[in-house]
Amino acid sequence: MPAVSVILPLYNRAASIEQAVRSVLDQSFTDFELIVVDDGSTDGSADIVSGIDDPRLRLIRQPENRGGNAARNRGIEASEGAILAFLDSDDFYLPHKLGFTVAFFEARPEIDVLLDSFIKSYPAAGRPDAAMRNPVLDDNRLILEALFNRTLKKATPGIAVRRAAALRAGLFDEALRRRQDFDFILRLLKVARCASTDQPLWVKVNSPDAISANLGGFVDSTLAFYRRHPALLDEPAGRDGLAQDLARHFGRLARRAPGAAWRDARALASEYGWGRLLRLTYDGAFHLRRRRAGERD
Repeated sequence: MPAVSVILPLYNRAASIEQAVRSVLDQSFTDFELIVVDDGSTDGSADIVSGIDDPRLRLIRQPENRGGNAARNRGIEASEGAILAFLDSDDFYLPHKLGFTVAFFEARPEIDVLLDSFIKSYPAAGRPDAAMRNPVLDDNRLILEALFNRTLKKATPGIAVRRAAALRAGLFDEALRRRQDFDFILRLLKVARCASTDQPLWVKVNSPDAISANLGGFVDSTLAFYRRHPALLDEPAGRDGLAQDLARHFGRLARRAPGAAWRDARALASEYGWGRLLRLTYDGAFHLRRRRAGERD
């Protein structure tokens, strides 16, 4: 049995999949398995993977496209490692990612989940790389607050979890198209002890076609997320997180697609009411301005 199972969902990433796979196979720590789950690719991505000869690499082909979360769950079900790590097909690991992760869990047996830091790369924009360092925390309540105020960055490749804890949490929600990492972490926080590190262990490549870059999916994903976690709106952290998300979203729409702001506002108001929506957006804008002023100081 390998110490770590790396789960990599794949869908039409012929240009980047080999780099992602090689970044795992070239790790300084070698006791792992890499499970690539092809989710019905049509661009030859799976053939690129099948052409890589390494006994630690397994390719599973989904019979039809079911989404990244279904592919992740298929990989988890097929995994044999006591620790699960994740990677997206357009990102890649730094060489010490798995070694650091295994050493952390060995040194901290009471911890079930590690949220790490990463480097953000902007190849299409020509901007310099930026280190996205998380605070060092090992208290679930502080982690929850940091997630909502965005001082702790969450991304699926930044999650490492003991397999038993992932099974207790219920795996990934296959109906969610966005915020699946956040949803998974929230459920892990209920059944496992979590920690975060400021050590960057992988590289997130900023892609113009990433799901998170699509402003049109914000309303549906936000409503789906908070319907799954309605109690969050009764907690300061959850309420402030939604407020800042709303302010950020409408600020972006004002710059990029002002005509869509009214459409999204009506859809959100049908769920929360106009009064609550306006209060949340105002509060979120206030918090964002205060945070930015603090960062400048």
